[in-house]
Amino acid sequence: METTTITFRTTEDVKQKLDNLALEENRTLSNMIETIVLNYLKQKLC
Repeated sequence: METTTITFRTTEDVKQKLDNLALEENRTLSNMIETIVLNYLKQKLC
């Protein structure tokens, strides 16, 4: 599967919370964000 890059702006507070979640789940920040987005899409599209 070919990947693509998505960039977005957020506050330092949101970034820190995402960093903490990723650390707790032993994931990269990128993987944590991808997981959140995929779960959201599954909920909306099913």
